[in-house]
Amino acid sequence: MQSGSRFCLSHCKGEEIREAMDCLRQLTQLTWQNVLQTGGKGANKAGLACTPYDDSLLQKVQRPPELSIDVRIAAIRATQKFRIFGAYIEHIFYILWFDRNHEILPS
Repeated sequence: MQSGSRFCLSHCKGEEIREAMDCLRQLTQLTWQNVLQTGGKGANKAGLACTPYDDSLLQKVQRPPELSIDVRIAAIRATQKFRIFGAYIEHIFYILWFDRNHEILPS
């Protein structure tokens, strides 16, 4: 994550930081398999709803050059519009971007 960039945690407000931390706390209490099983679409939205994305869809951000092209970028849902993007490598979710206004991939 690039410090100070548009999708850095430093741009989040107090409540947004609490929401991000709550989301990350939930992430630490689940197995990755449980994380992948949470969520849903439309009216059934719930949980972290981890969703992987192809790079072609990530038009407002660029894959960090040190991140292998073989590693998929995914987003977890902190709130209805707040997403935390990262990469899952060997049981660790590396945070890339805090998308507090659902701008990287608008719905």
